[in-house]
Amino acid sequence: MGGIGMEPRVLTVSALRLFRDELIRREKAPATVDKYMHDLQTFAGWMSGNEITPEAVAAWKRERSAKFEPSTVNGKLAALNALFAFFGWNDCRVKALKIQRKAFREEAKELTRDEYYRLIGAAERRRNTRLALLLEAIGSTGVRVSEMKCFTVEAAKRGVAEIALKGKIRTILLPGKLCRKLLNYAKKQKTASGEIFRTRSGKSLNRKQIWAEMKALCRY
Repeated sequence: MGGIGMEPRVLTVSALRLFRDELIRREKAPATVDKYMHDLQTFAGWMSGNEITPEAVAAWKRERSAKFEPSTVNGKLAALNALFAFFGWNDCRVKALKIQRKAFREEAKELTRDEYYRLIGAAERRRNTRLALLLEAIGSTGVRVSEMKCFTVEAAKRGVAEIALKGKIRTILLPGKLCRKLLNYAKKQKTASGEIFRTRSGKSLNRKQIWAEMKALCRY
């Protein structure tokens, strides 16, 4: 989209209307137009009539990153960047969050199928439902022990978990059967939101605790 150099850089009703007309002229899908305009109107409300600056946009990005999933934030950033390009406010454009969608693991470090089922069976015989489900979650998704916090009620409902590590986002697809088990377990534990795997006192399970339980199970 070509810039038209409007000043000052404030999102007025007329500016938004002008941009909407441009989207329609470029034959953008109606759903795309509606989504862009919704995101831009929300941003305009957040700005409260103040002039748009790179610092303000960066602050908005940080705030949204703390509230929404990375893929959702990137969708909102796409709307802003398109508008900034149209008006020629290129210094306000921001980079999308990095999303790493695939995880690779060395085969030598994986359990065999037999070992995997033996561990789960042992946990079930010891009536340790949490550990059995935790092992199933690891085995069916390939997440690290240190990443168990990604299994939340919200993630189980969506069927997707996202893990932030070293500035990158890894997206994990959760099998439907696992999601049902996670939600059923959360319901029994009266966990309405947030992390599913917790201690009896409701605190997060840390890596040391998980490894200790797994090692004890292996000995058993």
